[in-house]
Amino acid sequence: MAAPGRLTVIGGGLAGSLLALELAERGLAVTLVDGGEATATALSYGGVAWWAGAPGPLGRLLRQAPARWRRLQARHGRLGWRGCGLRLHGGDWTTPLLRPRFAQVDTAVLMAALPGVLAAAGVEHRRGRVVAPPRPLSGGWHLELEPGGTHLADQVVLAAGAGCRTLAPGLPERHRASWAGVLTLPVRPSLSSASSSPWLGHAARRRIVQPRHWQRPSLEARAPELGEERWIVDAGFAPQGEGLLLGQISLVRPGLDSGEPPDAAVMERRLRQALAGLDPVLAALQGPYRQVPVAFCSGGLPLVGPLGGAAGLWVFSGFGGAFAQVPVLAPLLADVIAGAADPGGLAGFGVLPG
Repeated sequence: MAAPGRLTVIGGGLAGSLLALELAERGLAVTLVDGGEATATALSYGGVAWWAGAPGPLGRLLRQAPARWRRLQARHGRLGWRGCGLRLHGGDWTTPLLRPRFAQVDTAVLMAALPGVLAAAGVEHRRGRVVAPPRPLSGGWHLELEPGGTHLADQVVLAAGAGCRTLAPGLPERHRASWAGVLTLPVRPSLSSASSSPWLGHAARRRIVQPRHWQRPSLEARAPELGEERWIVDAGFAPQGEGLLLGQISLVRPGLDSGEPPDAAVMERRLRQALAGLDPVLAALQGPYRQVPVAFCSGGLPLVGPLGGAAGLWVFSGFGGAFAQVPVLAPLLADVIAGAADPGGLAGFGVLPG
C-alpha cells in the first residue's frame, strides 16, 4: 500500500490520543489537533468492563483490554490503570452485589499524563478547533483551524467524538450525540466520615459503585425513535484523582445533533433527586456539576475505518464502553492506516461505517 504521509488526528480525548500513540509507534508522522474543549474522557468513570461486550467478534476482542492497558502503562508510564473493587446495586437499589474482578483508568491521572506521553512518542500537538469539514486538495486535506489558520495533511482521522458530525455531515445516522453530566467532588470522603452512609465507605476505599443494569445503553438504542428529548440517571460514583465523580445523567434528543447545552441547574437537580433514591447522604454532597456532549452509536457498535468515498479520511468515534473498546480497536485501525493490514479485516468486528 502507499505510504500514509502526513497524518492528522482530530480530537484529544481517549480515542484520538490512543490512536495517535499507536500510529506513532508504527513510525508515522502524526499531528494531534485538539481544540482544548472539555471531553467526555475527563468526566468518565473509566471502568474497563471487558466482560460486558456485545456478542460476536467485538465482544471477544474486548477481553484483551486489560492486557492492552497493562502494555500501554508499561511502555508509557503511569496512565491511571489499576484494579479496583466494583459494587453493584440492583434495580430496586436494595440488593448490593460485589463483582471482584474489575479495573479502572483514573481519568484524572490519564489526562494529566497524556500531553507528556504524546510528546515523548513524537506526536506533534497543535492547539486549535477545526471549524469546517476537511476540504480535499490534490492528494490530501485542508483543515481550517481557529485559532491557528490552516493545516495540511495527507490523511485525516476524525476522533472528535460528538464533534465528528460537524466535520463529516455524511456520517451514518447511527452516529449520534447526547449530553452527559456528573457532579465533581474535589475530595473523596474519608473512612472516618463514612459512618453516615453505607455507600461512602466504598468511595473512601476507591471502589466504583454503579447500577447492575445501566439505563443509558437502552436510551441510546431508542434514539432513532425519539420524538422528544428523554433523560435518565444512572446512580453511582467513581474515584477520580483525590476526588469523586458522582452520578451520571444522560439526555438524548431527537435527531443527529446534541443541540444546545441543557439547563445545567435543571440537570443537576434531576441528578441529585435520583441520587437521593440511592442514598440521601450522597445526594447532599457538595461539588460542581459538569456536562459535556458525548458521541454514541445507536446500534452499539462504533464507527472505525475509512469514511466511504473519501480517500485518506477515517473515522474513530461513537464508542460505548470506550475504556475497553478504544485500546483494542486503536491498534487494528493503526495497522490499516499504516498499510500493514487490509481494511476489510475490520469488517469482522462489525465496525466499518456504512
